[in-house]
This record gives sequence, C-alpha cells and structure tokens, in this order.
Amino acid sequence: MKRSMILFVAIVALLSCRESEKVWDDPIIGNTQFDYISVKKVVITKEETTLYMHIDYPASGTFTFGKKTFISAWNKQYLIRGCDKFELGDYVHTDPDTWSMDFTLTFEPLPLSTKVFDVIEGFFDNAYNLFNVRQRGVKLPVAKVPSEYRARYPEKDIWPEMKYSEEPITIHFETLNFKSGMRPRLEISFFDVMDPMSHGKHDRVILNASGNYDYTTKIYYPQQLSVALPPAQPGFASFIYPVMAPGEELTILIDMNVDPDSIHDCFVGLKGYMAKTSMQDQKYMNNLMYCSDDSETSLALWTTKNAKTVSDIIAGHDSVMKSFKAYNDKVGYSDREARHFFDYELRYFGLIAEYQDSLFRSQEFLDYILRTRPACFFGDDIIPNLEYGFVSHLFADTDVEGIGPDMCRYFYGLEQSGSGKQVEKPYIGDPYLSNLYDRVSGNIAEQMRKNMQRAFNANVHYLDMGTVAPRDILRAIVDRYKGKTIVIDMSETWCGWCMKGHQEMAPMKEDVKYKDVVFLNIASPSSPFDEWIQYTNSVSGIHFYLTEEQNRHLSKQVWGTESVPKYAIYDKNGKLSYKQVGWGGLEKIQTEIDKALEK
Repeated sequence: MKRSMILFVAIVALLSCRESEKVWDDPIIGNTQFDYISVKKVVITKEETTLYMHIDYPASGTFTFGKKTFISAWNKQYLIRGCDKFELGDYVHTDPDTWSMDFTLTFEPLPLSTKVFDVIEGFFDNAYNLFNVRQRGVKLPVAKVPSEYRARYPEKDIWPEMKYSEEPITIHFETLNFKSGMRPRLEISFFDVMDPMSHGKHDRVILNASGNYDYTTKIYYPQQLSVALPPAQPGFASFIYPVMAPGEELTILIDMNVDPDSIHDCFVGLKGYMAKTSMQDQKYMNNLMYCSDDSETSLALWTTKNAKTVSDIIAGHDSVMKSFKAYNDKVGYSDREARHFFDYELRYFGLIAEYQDSLFRSQEFLDYILRTRPACFFGDDIIPNLEYGFVSHLFADTDVEGIGPDMCRYFYGLEQSGSGKQVEKPYIGDPYLSNLYDRVSGNIAEQMRKNMQRAFNANVHYLDMGTVAPRDILRAIVDRYKGKTIVIDMSETWCGWCMKGHQEMAPMKEDVKYKDVVFLNIASPSSPFDEWIQYTNSVSGIHFYLTEEQNRHLSKQVWGTESVPKYAIYDKNGKLSYKQVGWGGLEKIQTEIDKALEK
C-alpha cells in the first residue's frame, strides 16, 4: 500500500511537472515580411515565454527588436522582458563570418494551452512582426472564399490577340484573414520587351496596412505573368500565373492563413480578365510541378547527364513527353489549355542546356526542334513567362514564323548587341516587335557608345575581349598572367555575398606576401554598367566585363553553374589548383592561395 502511494505521488508530480512547461521545436511561422528570421524553439512556462531566435544576413547588415515588442494571443498583449545578446532597441551586427546570430527573446508568460500567437515589434514599416507562430500540426481556420471568386466565370475565356499596346494592366490584390501589422511582399515577374537584357522584369510590392494593393504596369504584349508570395521560412512559395493583356484588369484574392508549401497555395480566388483560365492554369501547373511520380524526372536527369549523342537526348525527350501526355490525359485538360503548359518539357530542355550544352546547341538538335515543334515552346497567341536565355539562340538564324520565334530572335539579337557585338537585325515578322527592336537596339547602341568613350583605368577592361570566342575566353585571360598565381573572382554588383567576399579579402590583397598574386574580378552584363564602374573603384584588382555568352561559357566550363560568387585559383603554370562556389570565408581562400604559391 505504501509503495502504491509513493508511485501515485510520483506520477502526479511528473504530470504536474509536464504541465509546468510547453516546448515547441521548430515551430511554423505563417507570415513575415522577412524570410531571414526564424524561431527555432518556443518554451512556455508559468514564469515566462522564451523564443529561441535565429537571423541570417539582414539586408541592412544590422537589426534590432524594439523595447515595446509584444506577443499577441488570446486577445491580450504579453510584453517583452529582454534579450540575452543585446539591449532592446539597440542596432546590432550579426557575426562577421557567418552573417547570422542566435539569440533569445523573453516575454511575459503565455497560457500553457496556447496554440498560436503573433510577435509584434510595432505597426511601422520594416517592423519584425511574425504572424501565426505555432506548433507543427496546428491548422489555422481557412476563410470561405466569396462566391464571386469561385466558378462564376464566363463559360469561355477569349485568348488575347498578340498585338502590341502601351495600355497599362492593373492587378488588384485583396486578402482574407489579414491582421494589422502584416506587410506581406509579392514578387511579380514577366518578360519586359523594352528591357530584354534584364531577362525579365521583376517587381516587388508590399501590401498596404489594409491588406490591399493596386499594381499597375505596362507589359506591351499579352503574356503570362508570375506572381509569388514567398514563404516566411525556407520552403515553397505560392505561385499563380495570370494571363494578362494590355488594358485589362484582374483581382487576385490571398488567404493569409494558408501557408505556402508544396501542396497548398495562398492564392484562393480570381475575378476579372481571364480569371477562369488563369485559375485552371494554377491548378494544372501545381499538379504538374508537384506530381509524386519522379520516375520520369529521374530518367530526364540520367539522360541529360549521360547523353553522348543528340540521339540520346532526343530519345529522352520523346520518353519524357510521352509521360507528359499520359499525365495530361489523366488530368483531363483540353488540348487548347494544355498547349500553354510546357513546364515539363522546359525542365527537360533546361537540364540539357545545363549538362549537355554543346549537344543542345548543335545543328542536329536545332533541326529536331524545328521539325517537331516549329514554334518552340510558344504558341502564336500567347507568350508564356519563360526564361528565354537558353532557347533564344535556337532561332537566331531562322525565319520560322510566329511570335514565339520572333521573340527569341528579338531577345538574342539585343543580347548580342548589349554584349558589344555588331550584329545584323534578325528576321522579326511581327511589325510592332520589329519597330521595337529598332528602338531598343538604338538605345543600347547609344548607351554602349557612351560607355566605350569613358576613360577607364588601366586595370579596367570593359568588353575589350568581346571578339574572343566564348570557348577561348578562359585561356585568353589565364595566358595574360602566366607566371603569376591567379585568383579569379566571378561576382556581380547585385550579389550581397559577393560584396562580403570583396570586403573580407581587401586587407589580404594589400599584404606584400601576395605581391605575386593577380586578383581578377569578372562581371557580366547582369551588372548594370554604372554600378559596375563604382564597384571597380572600390574593389582592388583587375576588372573584366565579359559578354553574356563569354560569362555563361566560362561559368559552365570551370564551375558548372552560373551562381555567384565563384572563385578559382591558377598556379604560375596556368594550371587550375582550386575552385569553389559561394563565399566560404577568408581562411579557406587564403589557405588555397598559399598552396598555389608553393607550387
């Protein structure tokens, strides 16, 4: 009896202990304006609530949490008490090596039964507000979508005529389950025919304090846009691909309680121009993107990595497209709808361009494309939102009719002009696009002329190697400095980690120990000229501005990727001794330079 009583007391004590603390490991953040901040753990006790925080690379280099930060839950405010790493309200730097910091925030105690809460720093721009923080598995109530956003669309949407116009489009964004202090950002992308060198226009908008925003821009030709709501933490964004034409309006409804992930999308309703088609597109694209059967994807990867001949990649393409057709038939979309969804095929061709670039660019493969799909991936009545770079060259010297091939030639010709080449005007059948080519190419030529007239320092080389064939650019650069140890740093002006690498390497470059080392900084037309000139003044070393093709070929030849930053070290005999992608810290690159100097 005594032993049973002791056991009972122990169990009661254990249960009591359990109820005195709640721990959430790796909780979900439903929404925040900043995807570089995360909550690693939440501990709720009867005395206090502790948030174990992590922050990576804040855009300004510093961050803070205000003294009036609070947790909102149960219609109450639970005030902040302090932080273990810095004083509340003071701006602090993250770790200089990792650009990150771990810290804890403590608050007044939440009820142990709390399932979800918000962290509110304040109701001002750039406040660190985290919404719908909760344990994994806790579901939020999803709002009922108003009927006008549902199936009450016109029976048939009329596809837009492919005609140039400067009338603007307007997209109205509205929200459900919106809370005060939310500032979600949306990323909108489309092909900008007025600035093809940018590889597309990318706008970022932030919804206003009421959860709305009216986005107006010019798209010049009917096309599919891409609208994304990035996730609050690493994962999948929500996407929708509305079809728009100049002069039209569309309203997009977003449910802020739906977390972007691989299954669900925050975009829950459309109304207005082409709403029915765009909603079907979203469902189709998501099903295609997240289908569970990876066998064909594996086949595509195997084919592209192991192909030896064009016949190999054609056989792989035929197999992938057979699977695509079977899936399309299973889903049940009409041919009219399905013809505009070539993501499956595009992914395959993108893999070929990445792993088998020489085969992809061969005349034999071009002949296959022109024979099997004369309009490439484009119909004559719509321009999908695609990355034109890896397909545009296929139509450079052809007269294949259609707006898609016209766009490819338009893009490719202007890309060549922007790289400093003298090129003849390509065949462009569409009269509006042909006139635009003359206008834009003239602007590019004038800007290039002004750029070339600049008085460059001796260490600055702006497109003066433009006549070197892309396949020869690496050897042409390395041979210039034979007898020296060479450090190649491929960076762009818009890359934060590239700038961090320059900053940390600056003292090392001044060390007399490295007087026999040549530091070569290489950029491409993705770095705007004016920004690049400023960059050459602040970063020591020798600077090269290559053409787009030279840069792409060099990247794939040495590193196999176009990501930046990238580093390579060549010894005094011109032999590659080390390469890396991404900034790995000063110590590593310094060690490898020392090794090369010893050879």
